[in-house]
Amino acid sequence: MPSLLEHAIETLPGIGPRTGAALRERGYQTVGDLLWLMPKTYDDQRHPTPIHELQVGQYAVAEGTVRVTRRFPRGRHMGFEARLEPDKAPEGSGYRELKVVWFRAVPGLSQRFEVGSSVRVAGRVNEYRGVATIAHPEVLSEGAEGAIEPRYPEIPGVRRKTLRRAVRAAVDRAAHEVPDLIPKELRAEVGVGAVGEALASIHVPTPALLAGDSGGGHPAQHRLALEELVLWELALRLRRARERGGTAQPFAPEPAVSAACAAFPFELTAAQRTAVAALSSSLNRDEPMRRLLQGDVGCGKTAVALVACAQVVAGGGQAALLAPTELLADQHAATLQPTAEKLALRLGVFTGALSSDRRRAMLDRMATGAVDVVVGTHALLSGEIRFANLGLVVVDEQHRFGVAQRLRLGTRGSSDRPHLLVMTATPIPRSLALVLYAGLDLTTIDAKPPGRLPVTTQMLPRKNRQKVFRQLERALDADGRAYVVCPAISSSDELIGVDHAYAEMKEHFGTDVVGQIHGRLSGDERRALMRDFADGTLKVLVGTTVLEVGVDVPAANIILVEQADRFGLAQLHQLRGRVGRAGQHSGCLLSYTEPLSPEAEARLQALCESDDGFRLAETDLELRGPGHLFGYRQSGTSGLQFANLTKDGELLRRAGDLAERIVRSDPSLTAPRHAIARAAVRRWERFEAVREDAG
Repeated sequence: MPSLLEHAIETLPGIGPRTGAALRERGYQTVGDLLWLMPKTYDDQRHPTPIHELQVGQYAVAEGTVRVTRRFPRGRHMGFEARLEPDKAPEGSGYRELKVVWFRAVPGLSQRFEVGSSVRVAGRVNEYRGVATIAHPEVLSEGAEGAIEPRYPEIPGVRRKTLRRAVRAAVDRAAHEVPDLIPKELRAEVGVGAVGEALASIHVPTPALLAGDSGGGHPAQHRLALEELVLWELALRLRRARERGGTAQPFAPEPAVSAACAAFPFELTAAQRTAVAALSSSLNRDEPMRRLLQGDVGCGKTAVALVACAQVVAGGGQAALLAPTELLADQHAATLQPTAEKLALRLGVFTGALSSDRRRAMLDRMATGAVDVVVGTHALLSGEIRFANLGLVVVDEQHRFGVAQRLRLGTRGSSDRPHLLVMTATPIPRSLALVLYAGLDLTTIDAKPPGRLPVTTQMLPRKNRQKVFRQLERALDADGRAYVVCPAISSSDELIGVDHAYAEMKEHFGTDVVGQIHGRLSGDERRALMRDFADGTLKVLVGTTVLEVGVDVPAANIILVEQADRFGLAQLHQLRGRVGRAGQHSGCLLSYTEPLSPEAEARLQALCESDDGFRLAETDLELRGPGHLFGYRQSGTSGLQFANLTKDGELLRRAGDLAERIVRSDPSLTAPRHAIARAAVRRWERFEAVREDAG
């Protein structure tokens, strides 16, 4: 016999074929689906408000005597209006009457609003020509005891009362059948009730729930948040198990690691050495390493990655380093080349910009093992790529690649799966990283190399151009270089483009020393511009956020970000990291257009006050939200209905502990109650496929 949860939506009272079709369009097909349609707020209908005390914007229950009614044409339909006056009202200020109006009259209104009758209505109060007005109010039973009613999201074709009645019926029939992800014995141990009970409390609210909704929360809300976090933790652990499948070739750390650490022209920091030790240990196992290396701008992640590559090559393997842009791939190759030569590592570059002859030659070198380390872009993901023995894949700025992409190299040229290291210079709060990257071991480089000075950061209104130019001039007089970053290539009414800023800088500094760089230029043109900027032929480089990641010109000592209020905090921190890389005094100018929104002002102010990427990541999380965990949005809501990752750190920890214990008792999550976790993984993979297909 099928579960009550699986009964069709049309079995609920008031849901006929037309309403059912409207609900199905929104994904609500069964009684169980409707239980997870959450109220967006609650309407407290317990206490009427006198008409003279009504306030604009307030949800209120009001009662009065019908003084006059009228019907009026509204397009092809007829509207209906009634004026209510209080039985008695004190002299003085306040509304003297309440107008209720339906722009498309429903049957029976004339009978319910007979002149002289007493009525009670509820709705959101507005004002029209000095009269308090409620449009399309709910008509309540006169004299009946009021209740706290859930208000659900509007669904076209579904009346509010019909939806409320159907959800209440779904609760009464089937809430007790909702399966719990957390087994009964664990629920008893941690002191939480069944998820069905929590759902019932949400849909049939009490005064205590209303108090929690407006302030400190309610046990039912916490219970659903915990269930939700356990779901995602289980889904992530399933994903982790899939990514960790198969075996890998182990690579012994010594003496390759010691030799690589000694080959750099600088001493590795303690944080870098700790990261090297973690990677070396993982690479020496026959289980494929799946590790995230995160660290602030300029902390030395690339050096740590090269040590890992040297360890793999010493053991007979090859390494591939994926970069999101040709510019960054070329930058990595140039940076790594001197140390690679000292270690006798044969370094190659593979990007879409290669000529056909050089491409064929590099394909042959990878397939025959004649190259040890290959630095490349998405071109390395091509189906024609073959390696003799790929032992390690390093993905730089991993958020630019999907999981499926970064693992696509895993079947190239060997029965073993390669080890995987993904890196990001966008620090992620640890609480969020544990959720987003539960499929990866986390290693953090939390210190910068000695001698790096904080970059002086200032906010300047765009109208103050003279001060901007004085700052740029002083930086260039110190034999520096200046970046100017714009939010667009071409200017518009709203945006300052590279074209406008380029013309402005040429007029001030001269044509010969100013260049422009953006995505419309060819790879060869961009490389030539970067060479000219690095050797001092160009002093000012105007561009888009193509400059954001990995661009390394040690002489650069100032960056101007035009319309900085249009950039995210993490992106601004990345841009600021392009200057001061040689340890010199440097500046970051945040030019903005007035007026600033409160959020934009808070974002820019936070950047001025801190150069700690991890602290800024926490601020960014608070200001913008964590981004869709399983989709492709990078800011705003997390996709979680109940949990708030900026506030529910302790709940997240509990969810992780519970998920770990559930997986220990059911490693493959084959129990029926875990079907939803398996479905979450499939949904996540579909989102990633869409994102990757979109490029």
